[in-house]
Amino acid sequence: MAERRQSPLSAALDDMLAENRKRFDALRRGPSLLPRAPAEAGAPQPAAAPRLDAASSPAVRRLNERFGDGWRFEIAARHREGGEVIVMVKLVIDKDGTVKTQFGRAKLDGGPVEGKSGGLSFRLAGQAGDEAEVDAYRRAAEAALMKCAELV
Repeated sequence: MAERRQSPLSAALDDMLAENRKRFDALRRGPSLLPRAPAEAGAPQPAAAPRLDAASSPAVRRLNERFGDGWRFEIAARHREGGEVIVMVKLVIDKDGTVKTQFGRAKLDGGPVEGKSGGLSFRLAGQAGDEAEVDAYRRAAEAALMKCAELV
């Protein structure tokens, strides 16, 4: 019988499905760390995970009121794309092992400047780890954590 060839598109889809299955299984198993999304070659790496506390975060206050010290969260993945940052937050409720994962995004304040000069297009972006980027990651994490809090 003739062997069927797999198209490059279906092979790529199969690879994506396999990776998503691994992540799903990791989420289902519980509080283990999820693998970080692979960084693009030459892409600036984000600063350390943003700190959220009860004084500045409505999501943290809400979770503290409901669960006390019986919860935790982690930044499972983070990515900077153009003038926006995207994070994936994983919330774990210790009492019953509930795990919720959500994405949050935030625009970079003072994001990239684009234009043309002498017929050439240009784009200037802020430096990785600058104050605007750190704040954007904090806001994105806050948004994702609030989404998680709404689910529990």
